[in-house]
Amino acid sequence: MVNPIAENPNMETPITGNKVLNFKPKAKSAETGLSNQAYGIAVVTEVNGTQPVSVTLNDTRYRVTHYLSTLPGIVPSVKLGDQVLISAVPEEDGVMIHGIMTLFTDKPSGSSISMQDGKLVIEAQGAVILKCGTSTIELTEAGEIRINGKDVRTVADTVRTEGKDITTLAREALTLLGGKVDVN
Repeated sequence: MVNPIAENPNMETPITGNKVLNFKPKAKSAETGLSNQAYGIAVVTEVNGTQPVSVTLNDTRYRVTHYLSTLPGIVPSVKLGDQVLISAVPEEDGVMIHGIMTLFTDKPSGSSISMQDGKLVIEAQGAVILKCGTSTIELTEAGEIRINGKDVRTVADTVRTEGKDITTLAREALTLLGGKVDVN
């Protein structure tokens, strides 16, 4: 991975291809009125769902045009009143949020999101739940995996179920299909 600061220590021009924005302070832009004063810790004053729309810094309201994400495509939930670190993006007449200000405590939160060996790893102390509509996949701390949905399908060349105790429960009908079905 290219280090944009090492390649361009003065950051006088944007680095093309990587979509790295130029953060060198600029004078007030005549077209937009946005100045290099738009940086610091601001308060989120408007959200759309969990996405920030505007922030207020020194009694001035700024439109949020960018969010610097540590993981591609993942934007943390932002709430009204959250304090965020911002900097000006004069070309877009807005600001970029660099992150949400949090208070470190002696106790770890018990959850994290990270990239390990090119894989997204989500860890939680109690459970991890993926939810869409009425369907859920839950991983519990006790080692259980619960899949709930109206129609759960498994499509694969080979399906293997192994375990000390395996129970299959059908409330209405159990149908086994296959070229060869062995029982016992």
